[in-house]
Amino acid sequence: MVDRLLAGAGHRLYSAPTRRDDAATAAAEIRLRLRQNDRDRALRALLQLNDDLVAEYGLVRGILGLAEPEQTGEPLWDAAIAALVEWRLRAEGIPLPGWVDQPERFVAEPRTLEVDPSDPVRPLSEVPDEFAKRGVLAWRDTFASM
Repeated sequence: MVDRLLAGAGHRLYSAPTRRDDAATAAAEIRLRLRQNDRDRALRALLQLNDDLVAEYGLVRGILGLAEPEQTGEPLWDAAIAALVEWRLRAEGIPLPGWVDQPERFVAEPRTLEVDPSDPVRPLSEVPDEFAKRGVLAWRDTFASM
């Protein structure tokens, strides 16, 4: 039945051999946490997306970044999601989905995600290029798996 509904709309449904969440699902969680003013849990959702992307390889990793996420309500976080997807897909040599380079996925004034005000300011050399070019000062070691 789902197949017929999608076909009527000119679409098909594909599945991937993973149980991990994609960027669109992560963005929805981040949006919810930002609305609740819970930046710590928003960051945890971004880190979970990182872990999900890193855990998969090849086409499956690409699928996790394929669907365009809805806006979170905060351009800096939207830029961070795009940066993370680009960073992890490039590491596998996977073509990038078009949404990661949309203008609304960049911010003009570089800044941190402002999760913990006591975090020290680090040099730009510790920020992955994909984040730096979008104006997101997120440190490479933040995304290291524990």
